[in-house]
Amino acid sequence: MRRFNELQYWVATELCLCPVPGLRAQLLRKFIKLAAHLKEQKNLNSFFAVMFGLSNSAISRLAHTWERLPHKVRKLYSALERLLDPSWNHRVYRLALTKLSPPVIPFMPLLLKDMTFIHEGNHTLVENLINFEKMRMMARAVRMLHHCRSHSNVPLSPLRSRVSHLHEDSQASRISTSRVYSDNIMNVSEPNTTMSTLTMTYFP
Repeated sequence: MRRFNELQYWVATELCLCPVPGLRAQLLRKFIKLAAHLKEQKNLNSFFAVMFGLSNSAISRLAHTWERLPHKVRKLYSALERLLDPSWNHRVYRLALTKLSPPVIPFMPLLLKDMTFIHEGNHTLVENLINFEKMRMMARAVRMLHHCRSHSNVPLSPLRSRVSHLHEDSQASRISTSRVYSDNIMNVSEPNTTMSTLTMTYFP
């Protein structure tokens, strides 16, 4: 939670400290693209932190800065903002989360809120008997978190394809170099064998 708040207020602070409207618009554009990249990486916790920072009242009132953004970037921000809709207990986010395959970093404050409401809104004992319905609800929340981290995280990089091509090229160059080296060894070793045979013939 502390890290989430730091990231959220860092975004708003950096934008407010930028005095030039043009540079502030460029910085705002970078933060929007950062949020889109975090969503693509399925890091929803950091995505929500950045988006909450952008939706801060100190940032949303900067009308001249928002007007400097290209239409494509503003449209992207509007699409990302739909995931923040809190209506129906964050229904849009919950539906989007169920469609993602692990690994996923979920929106942790919402998960903690769910577990708090389950714990405080339901009695652990009912007529001196364990309330298993409460335990099932808690287990579903914990099971969802285990599902999100059931696979190891492999970060997606824009340079991933380039790196793979470079790796393939380096492997191919190593193979070709080893083949040339082995061919040279064969070419050099054949005369040596002939000379040794001649030596053994004439000088037994």
